[in-house]
Amino acid sequence: MSNFAQPDFFNWYLELPMVELEWEFGVSDSLAPADIEFLINPRRLRGSDFLMRWAQGRWSEEIVMRALDQTSKFGVVPYGPSTVAPEDPTALEVFFEKMDVIALEGKRPDLLLYDKATFEWVKDELESRLGSVEKMAETSSAALKDIIAKARAAFEIENSLWVTEKMPGFGKPFSRYTRGKNKGRLKPAGIIPTIIVKEEDIPRLQLWEAAYGIPIYVVHIFYDRGYFIKFSDILALLSSGELAMETQRFSNPDGTAATPKQIVKVPYILCKEFGTVSGPQLLPRTFVDKNGKVMTYVTFSGGQVHLSPTVFEEWTT
Repeated sequence: MSNFAQPDFFNWYLELPMVELEWEFGVSDSLAPADIEFLINPRRLRGSDFLMRWAQGRWSEEIVMRALDQTSKFGVVPYGPSTVAPEDPTALEVFFEKMDVIALEGKRPDLLLYDKATFEWVKDELESRLGSVEKMAETSSAALKDIIAKARAAFEIENSLWVTEKMPGFGKPFSRYTRGKNKGRLKPAGIIPTIIVKEEDIPRLQLWEAAYGIPIYVVHIFYDRGYFIKFSDILALLSSGELAMETQRFSNPDGTAATPKQIVKVPYILCKEFGTVSGPQLLPRTFVDKNGKVMTYVTFSGGQVHLSPTVFEEWTT
């Protein structure tokens, strides 16, 4: 479907914004040079940071699926590779290296949403053809066009390590910039929740949307709530000048810096509320890399999305 040159598939799917990986700390005068180097060595920081962020990404996809599946209206099928990738860090890299067929397609959304009756048919078809529902994420879209075509919507799932209600600008009135490159655009009172889309993903998502005629939505899960917006609405906001691209640095899973990318940030007030999140647990994990380095990190488990009425209004009418 896509003629875009593909970057390394593992890094492409798993690279993370640097702003999500940065830590603030003071260095004591009593620390030896070797200790200071250990603290600021980006690869050593990035290893456990990446594992924690990857765990949160999986968690956000799982609670979205669980919340929608528990309703009488919807059923969700994993479609993007990240939704079924193994949790073990070593197996994770091997998994993405084997996904050459999927890589040739370009960008594909993470989840497909069906009405409940269609979802039951989809489950039966996938189990009959592939052996399990999860195998859809590892199968070429060309082989499953009839199943994809019945989806009501497709979801890109994003996540951030923020508690929205504690963000300085959350719930406060917006003003407008009066000068500079952002003149006329919304100006928050402080840091706020935003939904982020990379510029490089836009044409890929447009191609997928055009090929299957299914609307894409971006769903962003924070630690305490989630928001969503239709992909075409983001494009309209860009075209009108209400939103603009900006540069953000990203990091690859191995800690190396990725090329800075253009992104668009959509303020939460231009989005719809997906629901509130409650009860997530943080569990400690350890991992020993191939060089014997022991890394500790935190995984996310449990929790529930309490769906907003806007979810049902959006996809049942």
